Amino acid sequence: MRFLLTIFILTISFISYAAPTPPKREFTKPAGYERTAEMYRSYGMNDFGRILMLGDSITHGAYWNELMKRSDVINRGIPGDTTFWMLERLDYVTTGKMEKAFILAGINDISKYQLPASIFGRYTKIIDYLTARGIKPHVQSVIYLGKLNPKYEVYNVRIKELNGMLKEYADKNGYAFIDLNPVLSPDGFLKDEYTYDGTHLTATGYGLWRDILAPYMADAAAVPAPAETVPAETQPAVPAVPEQTAPAVVPAPAAPAPDKVILPTQ
Repeated sequence: MRFLLTIFILTISFISYAAPTPPKREFTKPAGYERTAEMYRSYGMNDFGRILMLGDSITHGAYWNELMKRSDVINRGIPGDTTFWMLERLDYVTTGKMEKAFILAGINDISKYQLPASIFGRYTKIIDYLTARGIKPHVQSVIYLGKLNPKYEVYNVRIKELNGMLKEYADKNGYAFIDLNPVLSPDGFLKDEYTYDGTHLTATGYGLWRDILAPYMADAAAVPAPAETVPAETQPAVPAVPEQTAPAVVPAPAAPAPDKVILPTQ
C-alpha cells in the first residue's frame, strides 16, 4: 500500500514539474495606454468621422486617412489593447455620424493566457454595442504571428480557434467577416516580408491590408461636402473693372544749358 502511495505521489510531482502553471499575467494597462486614451477622449464627437478603426497596436500603426486616401477614417487603436479595455472605451470612440467599424482584437488577450471562448464572448459584446448604435461592424480575423515571434506556433493555434468562432458568428448574424490571413499569412503564419518582428506589419503589409479593406469602405457615405456656396443668380453683381491701358511713354526732356533755368509747366 505504501509502495503504491509513493508511486502516486511521485507521479503527481512529475506531472506538476512537466506541465508548470503558466505565469500569471497582470491585467494592468501598458505604459502610454491611458495617455492615448485620454487624447481620444479629448477629441470628443465629430462630424467628419464615418469609419472607425478599432484595435490594438496593429491598428494604431497606420495613418489610415493617408493609407486609404480618405478623410473620414478615425483611428482608435491603442498599443497593448485587449477586448477588456476596448469595452471600457467604446462610449467615446463612436461618433454621431459613424457608419462602419472595422474591429481587430484578440492577440493581446491570447498573450495573457485568455482562452479563445472568453475572448469571443467579449468580442460579441463589442459588436452588440456598435450595432445598437447603428454602426455596422466588420469583423477582421486576428492576424497570425510570423516566425520572427518565438511563440508563433503556440499562439497561432489559439488564433485559428478564435477566428473560427468569429467567422461562424459573423456569418450567422449577417456581419462581414474579413479574413486577412489568406493574403498576409498564406502558409499559416505571417510572412517575413510583411512584418518586422513577427507581429507588427511593415509598410508592405499595411499596403496589402489596405487593398483588402478598400471594397468594404467604398459604399460609406461621402466625406463632408465643401462649404455651401451661393447660387449664381443670387450673388451680388461685381462691378466691372475698366480695362487698364499702359500710359504713353514721354521722353525725358533734354538737360538744360547751365546758364538757363526752365520752369516746369503747370
